[in-house]
Amino acid sequence: MTTTTADKPAIYLRISHDPSGKKAGVTRQREECLALCAARGWGEPLVYTDNDISASKGKRRPAYEAMLADIREGKISAVVAWDLDRLHRRPVELEAFMCLADEKHLALATASGDVDVSTPQGRMIARIKGTVAAHEVEHKAERHRIAAKHKAQSGKPQWRRAFGYLDSPQGPVPDPKTAHLVRQAYAAVLAGGSISDVARTFNAEGAHGLNGKPWTASTASLFLRKPRNAGLRDHNDELVRDKDGNPVKGTWQPLVDEQVWWEVQAILRAPERRPGGHTAVKRHLLTGVVHCGKCENGKLAGMQVDRGRTSVYRCKACYGTSIRAHDVEQYLLALVAARLARPDAVDLLKAEAQDATEAEELRTEANTLRARLDGLAVDYAEGLMTAQQVKVATAHITEKLAAIEAKHQDADKVRLFMDLPLGTDEVVDAVAALSPDRLRAVLATLMDVTVGPVGKGARASNGERVDAAERVQVVWK
Repeated sequence: MTTTTADKPAIYLRISHDPSGKKAGVTRQREECLALCAARGWGEPLVYTDNDISASKGKRRPAYEAMLADIREGKISAVVAWDLDRLHRRPVELEAFMCLADEKHLALATASGDVDVSTPQGRMIARIKGTVAAHEVEHKAERHRIAAKHKAQSGKPQWRRAFGYLDSPQGPVPDPKTAHLVRQAYAAVLAGGSISDVARTFNAEGAHGLNGKPWTASTASLFLRKPRNAGLRDHNDELVRDKDGNPVKGTWQPLVDEQVWWEVQAILRAPERRPGGHTAVKRHLLTGVVHCGKCENGKLAGMQVDRGRTSVYRCKACYGTSIRAHDVEQYLLALVAARLARPDAVDLLKAEAQDATEAEELRTEANTLRARLDGLAVDYAEGLMTAQQVKVATAHITEKLAAIEAKHQDADKVRLFMDLPLGTDEVVDAVAALSPDRLRAVLATLMDVTVGPVGKGARASNGERVDAAERVQVVWK
């Protein structure tokens, strides 16, 4: 008798995890299922394979969906699987399959024993096996959660490869080719540089991410937030803490000092760095830095005039003050370079003497406050605090943190002016080579700048053009 298409059996093969891609698991299933088809005399089967796809997480299974479509079209008379849990790991899918099998008078055979889903007893057995499979999935997931939490508490890394590290038999070790770039990135942010500066530096060095793609401001920002760079262990995107609330140290060597990492996080979390804040990427050097001399609260922003032929700075509040960008930029650059070239420029780096014990107490207090900030979200989620209480507590803790960080202001100046040859003529070229973001930070630290208005046409009463030196008022800090 010739087997028609409608009499074709189907073999469904699936294995959840196959990182090697060699399909050894489904190959073993296939052999036993083929033998079962031959023993039943069902002829050559249609084979549907979903390799390396779990049936317990609701992911799409293309081959399984194709098999169901063929069953609905009447192309398949029987389904063979190695076991029922290869077909389904979720009771909801099992119920839908049993309805379809009943409608199409479908036979179901497994290498571990037949289950006739057209009879009440067969349905009961299938449901029992489906419930057991779901229980195994949930129990396995719980074991994994407990194991992952225990591993996190022990400080062992969950990762093997990361930018700045190499994998070794002893675990992750700093990569001599990229670890120094990571340290430079944190130092650059502390010195007033932008995240875009970090991305550009990484790309210029040819040090792309592990995916081989160039860095962007977004990916660089996410990278700098990783606790692992400071040798701290996180779990589910939260810092792991011990019973005393202190961050758990990782078993690998950090790329940057923990205090440096915390200080960079404070910068990255600052409200003004969010989209639309004044530290967003700017095309013009002095945007948001220079005050308007005509209105009380206005600041000048860069823009193009004369159909894009000229760059100017104009007050965004009153539009009554404007100045050519080249004039004011060159004037301020010259002032900054001259100030930093003076012999007493090194005095800018002097910090007030601070007792080592006091410094450690401040650091501990800051870490405790940050831990309290992290805990507020948990208290809110568990219903221990209302949204208003969380808001008030957050404001109070943030104010305390700001006061502590203000005590490190002199240290911030040291980082801001690092690698600049203060007190020498070479500082002139070094200032000119600074990135716009770094230069903005230097300007904001050294001076307050106000540009005064002039009459229509930007000319003095004698008809001559008003020089920038006559309009720009600088107050040294």
